[in-house]
Amino acid sequence: MPLILDGKKINSEIRQDLSTRIAINLADGFAKPCLAIIQIGNTKESTKYIEHKKKFGHTIGAEVLHIHLPDTVSDSEVLKEISSLNTDDSVHGIIIQLPLPKHIDRDVLVEAVISSKDVDGLTSENIRGLWTNDKGYILPATARAILTMLDYYDIQVSGKKVVVVGRSTLVGKPTAMALINKGATVTVCHSGTVKLADHTLEADIIISAVGFPRLIDEHCVRPHQVIIDVGTTFIKDEEVEKITGDVDYNAVSQIVAAISPVPGGVGPLTVSSLFQNVYDAYLKKIGK
Repeated sequence: MPLILDGKKINSEIRQDLSTRIAINLADGFAKPCLAIIQIGNTKESTKYIEHKKKFGHTIGAEVLHIHLPDTVSDSEVLKEISSLNTDDSVHGIIIQLPLPKHIDRDVLVEAVISSKDVDGLTSENIRGLWTNDKGYILPATARAILTMLDYYDIQVSGKKVVVVGRSTLVGKPTAMALINKGATVTVCHSGTVKLADHTLEADIIISAVGFPRLIDEHCVRPHQVIIDVGTTFIKDEEVEKITGDVDYNAVSQIVAAISPVPGGVGPLTVSSLFQNVYDAYLKKIGK
């Protein structure tokens, strides 16, 4: 049986660590770390994800502000909210919950968040820091979660061949660059890559984040590999809605050395990694 990369376990340890650190800061007279979430519209999945963030923030002693705007709001109205949060010293992190209504310019809103509060790591300044490997940039939460998982299980990255399947701004691209910064040799593929297995079979580590159910099957893997499944797709199985990843878990887990499950792998770690970003921004603000 392979090593199961348990995101729930790591998430629990991060939760306890952040809770302890925040309690110490509060005892020293500092305010709570604060994350502001801007939601536009009423997308069911967005509301669910925000509730997870609120719950996690509450358990660690952080404050979470939920600014919920109607889907008829204009760019200029959202920009006013962002400007107010940028200048509010009690707010340490700002995220714009995706997806957004079609009439909203995502890039304009993201770029309006000051880089020190951009805990999603999406502003051009933070992306530039990632590309140049400067100190102090903020790495997107899912990419941070992946690196945390690899580090927690002492999985060597430097000198290894890594295939990242997925090229999104939130996950694929920042994960690939972060791994390059750590000394890995990285190949980026995607759902349209011809003969995907030719690439994945050469890898020491496969990270898949495309949201394509069972894209990575037994023909894409070999013994001794590490598989991190970031994909999440909701499918109906006998009228019951279930979540599945990019990896055919039952088949692949019989072959590889280590694998993260879906659910219970990277997913739980993404929220805790977001709050690690918030806490890092908070520490810089209070000068600790």
